[in-house]
Amino acid sequence: MELKDVLRAVPGLNKRLVYYLESQGYIRPTQIQKARISRRDYSADDLRRINRFWLYYQRGFSVRSATETATRAEKSTAFAFLPVPARQRRHVLDFLRRFDRVTEAAIIYGETGDLVVRMNAADQRDAYDVLDRIFEEAGVSGVPLIWLVQQSTTVGTRAAPELATVSAEESMLAYVLIKAPPKQVGGVIEELRQFPGIVEACALYGESDAIVKIDVATQAALDDLVMNRIHSLPAVESTRTFIVVGGMHWERNTAEQGG
Repeated sequence: MELKDVLRAVPGLNKRLVYYLESQGYIRPTQIQKARISRRDYSADDLRRINRFWLYYQRGFSVRSATETATRAEKSTAFAFLPVPARQRRHVLDFLRRFDRVTEAAIIYGETGDLVVRMNAADQRDAYDVLDRIFEEAGVSGVPLIWLVQQSTTVGTRAAPELATVSAEESMLAYVLIKAPPKQVGGVIEELRQFPGIVEACALYGESDAIVKIDVATQAALDDLVMNRIHSLPAVESTRTFIVVGGMHWERNTAEQGG
């Protein structure tokens, strides 16, 4: 897209700011030579990053701080659990696809929430930017639980197409919250890397100390992984398991999430 298209898509933005973001390497439009002049071709990812910068700039951040915070947000993760009435769960799950910062969402069985949302967020306010829209536009009410990720370790990957819907026939997905002494969480994360079936393990800030994502074939495999393997770790004090409802989960692939 051309610069005029970018300016039209982000009301209030001016070309000076766009050129600044390019000079800082925050966006990387393609240079297209045409006769005596060259023009820039901006990608969808450039526009996504500009929108994220603009969000912080409109909050009152300086240009430099907005750029730095937007960059940090892309590398930061938060999980939110919140209750959603049964009749609205499918709608909310699909509604979350609108937000580029939401990277994964699932309806779960659990006593502290019906929905788990994973998003890029530098702080809790970033998380509430998404959650407030759910409350206002999707008609959801309730108190969410939010955890910012301190450290994340990807253990394995699952072959899944973009925004894939995972069915119960293909696999069983679950999220497990782990309680452990703060000074031993790093060691727990490293030990979890050894267990087949654990896709990712994250250390958290907050009352829960870690969250793991599990992808196994059967209920028996899940039970064995949680009850026999995770609970065998001396530092693990307790766990809470949230099983994903079959067919009610999606996630963005790495390429779509961008840098």
